[in-house]
Amino acid sequence: GIETVTMLMCFKIKYPTRVYMLRGNHEDANTTLIYGFYDECISRFPKDEGELLWHIFMMVFNMMPLTAIVADRILCMHGGLSPHLNDITMLEKIPRPSIVPPYGMMCDVLWSDPDDRYPGWALSARGISFTFSSKVVKEFCETNNIDLIVRGHQLTADMFRGGYKYFADGRLLTIFSAPNYLNMKNDSCVLHISRKFKCHFTVFRPIFIGSAEAQNGTEEAPRATSLDGS
Repeated sequence: GIETVTMLMCFKIKYPTRVYMLRGNHEDANTTLIYGFYDECISRFPKDEGELLWHIFMMVFNMMPLTAIVADRILCMHGGLSPHLNDITMLEKIPRPSIVPPYGMMCDVLWSDPDDRYPGWALSARGISFTFSSKVVKEFCETNNIDLIVRGHQLTADMFRGGYKYFADGRLLTIFSAPNYLNMKNDSCVLHISRKFKCHFTVFRPIFIGSAEAQNGTEEAPRATSLDGS
């Protein structure tokens, strides 16, 4: 919503060298038209002002980076890998500003998902982009000297408790930071990576008004794993 993205942008302005924002598949004009962000802008402001606000947000979204590399070892992105992406340096050549195309490397980085039900690459059930197997992840990491890929974009049933999931023997990590997404009562989490490259997870459980957790303020202790998921 408007408040959430505005708050994140304020953090970026105030702490420019400590806050880095990556573009996701919803930071796109077509997606915001479908999933309600455009409607929110024009319903909460006079139509002309709401339209202008929406266009300004789209200009910002089109300038956002797609990926980040942490300490030369961790690749962060919203979606996943692409059959068009062989060398990690290719990501630097994606122009900005850019409108998300319906196919190609930029689209895949925002929309693809890991899935071991199919070998290699397969068309995604989302109707856009692809799925990729553990073998694809391992080969990409070895080729590009990457230890871990961190992504979001996806909430699967085995993530409801904990809010995160490892894939490809710990070479890829999916985290989900929205608790009770679509009323599914799922946990969410935030990933912290130490200077020794140990992954720590702070897990947030959804709080419901009147529940024992809400009354008692119960929290779950942070969980920790090494970089390879062990």
